[in-house]
Amino acid sequence: MHLIVRTEAGPVAGRLSDGVRSWRGVPYAAAERFGPAGPPASWTQPRTATGPGPVAVQTTPTGELVGTEDCLTLDVYAPADADGPLPVLFWVHGGAFLTGAAADYDAATLAAAGPVVVVAVSYRLGAFGFLQLGTAERPEPSSAMTDLVAALDWVQREIGRFGGDPGRLCLVGQSAGASLVCALLATAAGRRARSAIALSVGGPPQDPAESADVAGRLLAELGVGRTDLAALRALPVATVLDAATTVSRASGTVGGAVWGPVADGRVLLARPADVVASGALRGTALWFGSCRDEMAMFLRAGPDVAVGAARARTGGAAFDRLLAVYTATAAPGEDPVQALLTDEMWVRPVVRMAEDQAAAGGRVWLSRFDHTPGLPSFAGLGPSHGADNACLWARPPRFVARPLLDRPAADMGPDDLRVTAALQRSVLAMVRTGSPAAGELGDWPTYEPGRRCTAVFAAATRVVADPAAVRRRAWQSVDAAVTR
Repeated sequence: MHLIVRTEAGPVAGRLSDGVRSWRGVPYAAAERFGPAGPPASWTQPRTATGPGPVAVQTTPTGELVGTEDCLTLDVYAPADADGPLPVLFWVHGGAFLTGAAADYDAATLAAAGPVVVVAVSYRLGAFGFLQLGTAERPEPSSAMTDLVAALDWVQREIGRFGGDPGRLCLVGQSAGASLVCALLATAAGRRARSAIALSVGGPPQDPAESADVAGRLLAELGVGRTDLAALRALPVATVLDAATTVSRASGTVGGAVWGPVADGRVLLARPADVVASGALRGTALWFGSCRDEMAMFLRAGPDVAVGAARARTGGAAFDRLLAVYTATAAPGEDPVQALLTDEMWVRPVVRMAEDQAAAGGRVWLSRFDHTPGLPSFAGLGPSHGADNACLWARPPRFVARPLLDRPAADMGPDDLRVTAALQRSVLAMVRTGSPAAGELGDWPTYEPGRRCTAVFAAATRVVADPAAVRRRAWQSVDAAVTR
């Protein structure tokens, strides 16, 4: 197929490398600050799309302010010699709703191995993507959610020109990206997906009152009224980011996380857990994954903030009963507090959604990532948050550089290679067939209350029935007490 593709907005000129065609930085929408995404400006001459696209406004780990508000672009990767329209992997990056970009991911390896067409999307971040300018009673859709819906609409219209099949769409995301994938499943555009993979779901959408409260604190810091859109749009980018940082540091939340999509009832029609429980996604294949030690990286400064938040959510007495169970069942070298916090924040919410999906007659799979990548950032932390992402986007025999994370490339060891092969194989199988059962996980069954089978990605990747059953039953007792 040709490297120049004519989209509705204008032609884009890509590149061919190692049997994969790519088009990077393709505009899919445009928007004013704090406004909804709309159509991009059109062009007539072929637009060069051979290098990384723009990065949304954000602050790097070294404290550097980078990016632009004109960031609504996506990257497309497609095998050069594939026959017929291919399934589409729609990638939503993570980064605590604050960092990341499509430019930080090279999908050539996944596209070729699939074979699939990969679309990686950039969207507005932080206050620019999630500031609530509505009210608790009448919330406005999050700007970033309008971005992602616009990107899905672009895929529906355009991806056939790049060799993709919009009828075989799989949403994939990690961390904040996984939360956004779940949110997209509660939108009309996202419901077009045949399947979805959510790795390390970072939390549910915010309630309107919660998002309005965060917005009120930021607007007070800026000294601008909620309805004074002209003044808000005139503020320097750095001023907005500095005020957002002040609000975040004063929030008392784990990692200072204050941003996220709002369940507005118009774009994000309902909370994803409620959509799953209603049975509305029984026709959508779902895969929820988590890392064994998700919370380890968040506890480097101490567990007090995370423990306080978890105790508030579960109740102090219930938290203490659970901690006693985790302490009694701790494996050698395991930190029971970290394990409990990991399950409370990252695992139990998706287990509940998996149980609801199974009860509704839908297909769902669960996984746990137990492998520590051979990267300095994971040394001493184990398979903490992001460990699976490092392997999913590796280009064996090397881990790739992640410029926005200030993380260099590195050689992979034998276990890295084995786990990466298993994870990439299952992800691509889910995209192609709607099931992640492939390779050594060819016998991976759906999650059912009877067996509760979970795939464990490790040096010896395998399926385990009802891992940590004693802890699960302790959580069920807590959940039952809450609902009585």
